[in-house]
Amino acid sequence: MRQSLILLCGRAEGLLELEFASFITKLPQPLNNLNLFPYYGNYVKLANLEYSILSQNGVVKPKKVAIVGSGPMPLTSLIMASHHMKSTHFDNFDIDEVANHVARKIVSSDADKEEKVKILGRIRKYMKDGGVLLVRSANGARAFFYPVVEENELMEFEVLSIFHPTNDVINSVVLVRKPVF
Repeated sequence: MRQSLILLCGRAEGLLELEFASFITKLPQPLNNLNLFPYYGNYVKLANLEYSILSQNGVVKPKKVAIVGSGPMPLTSLIMASHHMKSTHFDNFDIDEVANHVARKIVSSDADKEEKVKILGRIRKYMKDGGVLLVRSANGARAFFYPVVEENELMEFEVLSIFHPTNDVINSVVLVRKPVF
């Protein structure tokens, strides 16, 4: 009987997360609405506890963390990344491919990113040869909050410098120049 109850509760929680995750992916900025999830406060408390346990055991500022069973709303990694491990790269895994797909939609800034890349293309078209441009980007866990502009998306430009801050500044800075032909 206990095993059946555990399975039933797990299934119900998974469906609640999936329904809510599907709902917030339709909003313009899903990451700004995570706190609307009914159990968000519990996730914050749990992530704080987990971080405390990791710290007490010498795990501070890891480069990478894998979350197994992250579900369609990878709240643990999002909370850890935004509050505790800002320079850590998180990989989220779930056995359910639908959950993985919806989670990617939440943490992805592809819509913002595509728009930014289009804008960069337009700017380049009208820039003088040799003109320079500063582009804001993000790196590591900060990519949860801001679009990442990858170096390969700047192929039409000469990359002069890329700076990823290690303090409380969120955005990375990329300096590029339009080549002279």
